[in-house]
Amino acid sequence: MAKGVIQIEENRCMGCGFCEMFCNKGCIEMTDRVSQFGLPLPDFSNPEDCSACGMCAWMCPHVAIEVYKYVEKSSSTSN
Repeated sequence: MAKGVIQIEENRCMGCGFCEMFCNKGCIEMTDRVSQFGLPLPDFSNPEDCSACGMCAWMCPHVAIEVYKYVEKSSSTSN
């Protein structure tokens, strides 16, 4: 099953909240932290639910999110 990790470039984020709004899995939440510009910052709060769909990155008007997809190897062994 595909899983995802996102990286948020805080120096590009303008605090619009689109990433949180469009994440179908609820993996991103806006926080009380602020950027150097005084704008609210998002947090990748539920990484275990991320499927790397990329919607957060597509919807970010400031290109502040990168999505990385990986596939976990199954633990089954063959004898």
